[in-house]
Amino acid sequence: MMRTTLYIMLSLLMLLSATSCEEFLNRDPEDKISNDGLFKDMTGVKYALAGAYNSLADNDYYRKNFILNAELKGGNVKFSSNIVEMYMDRYRDTYNFNHSPNDERTSYYFYRHLYEVLNMANNVIANTPDAKGGTQAEKDHVLGEARTIRALAHFDLVRLFARRYDYTNNAQHPGIVIVRQSPDVFDQPERSTVYETYRFIVDDLKQAINLLENSPSKDKGDLWISAATAKAILARVYLYKEDWNNAIDMATQVIQNNNYNLVPHQQYVEKFTQDQPSQEDIWMLDNSYELAEALSKFIGVPGNADKTQMSVSKDLLNLYEQEDVRQELFTTYENDTVCRKYQAENNIESNIPMVRLPEMYLIRAEASARIGEPIQARSDLDKIRKRANPDAPFPNLTGQELIDQIILEKRKELALEGHLFYELKRLGRDINRTDCNATRNQNLTYPDYRYVMPIPKDEMDYNQNMIQNEGYK
Repeated sequence: MMRTTLYIMLSLLMLLSATSCEEFLNRDPEDKISNDGLFKDMTGVKYALAGAYNSLADNDYYRKNFILNAELKGGNVKFSSNIVEMYMDRYRDTYNFNHSPNDERTSYYFYRHLYEVLNMANNVIANTPDAKGGTQAEKDHVLGEARTIRALAHFDLVRLFARRYDYTNNAQHPGIVIVRQSPDVFDQPERSTVYETYRFIVDDLKQAINLLENSPSKDKGDLWISAATAKAILARVYLYKEDWNNAIDMATQVIQNNNYNLVPHQQYVEKFTQDQPSQEDIWMLDNSYELAEALSKFIGVPGNADKTQMSVSKDLLNLYEQEDVRQELFTTYENDTVCRKYQAENNIESNIPMVRLPEMYLIRAEASARIGEPIQARSDLDKIRKRANPDAPFPNLTGQELIDQIILEKRKELALEGHLFYELKRLGRDINRTDCNATRNQNLTYPDYRYVMPIPKDEMDYNQNMIQNEGYK
């Protein structure tokens, strides 16, 4: 088996076939081109950028496992009574918080794949400036997209493999290996601190915003990264590092963008189930190119699959009031409760919601409450609550009670979109799963070491400078 670090160094850019307005996506997915040939002109650069987008929609990333990791561990999802042994075996350790450095499934594949994503993004960043053809604006837009992808992958790695930001004073505990450029195969990189990791992520996103704002692309829609996408992700990053004022600023800039508006109450379910970006989708990940069912088969409405493999837990379902329109997104399929956010038809998966406008309102609400501005916090919370239930009472709350209601609303609004466990970890909260059929570690008390995944053994063996996470040595 090839070492994880070698996967980071030697991964090839795969080019996808996808339905899109851009001709360069219409390419046989088996085609592979050497870097020298690929990056000689802007046509090749755009192919490479498409490959980076494709890598985000991998089964070991946002297409399935990164989202399932958040929802199983957080308690929004449980195993179905119909789950087959193959999938039970695949997800048992995730559900049970039973990871090991020797695990060649969950932590290994996350680690390997996310560094492959970084390698792809770095190849685009390094080679775009010298590529022939194209305007400077076109090159800047590509660089902005690639920097956003690179920042997102670093952010997700630090959420998986490191403690939350304020675990130590000034975040001086181990973070991840930052990959600023495609490294040499003989490199033995050290882990940066969490402080250094977040500083790099923030800088990447700031540069991406500048590049994307100064090179707007009219022929790209919400399946592509825009300046608003980078700002929204940066708002999320600021929230995780408890930089409340900057979180408010970034979220506000997105909220004030006239291209986005909350979907009205009456259209909420319709917009979610039509699989086209709505006016509140800041970025959706194109999932139409892959002829296989993913999240729909596990927590959604499958097309050709006879059974679903997981079921929405009562822990989540019981949070919704009877008048809440979001209840209509849940339905029964083969005696399991599934979510209509993910559906398949003719083996084609629905697109994946990456960033939605309601998250920006809830980020601003929480950050405002944290700095003692309850008026703004209550207003933003009320907007999301009343969109779901027009008769919901105004949240006339203050202090921790207000913060708790914002966190609760976020769980309901962003349910099954890959947030819950990472949010609980960010907040330093215990894991309490009641409707849960895990066989061990049903509940965890923060800061149990299992909140962090182990560095895979292959990486530890190959890299003498690598430090293992506590509890796994």
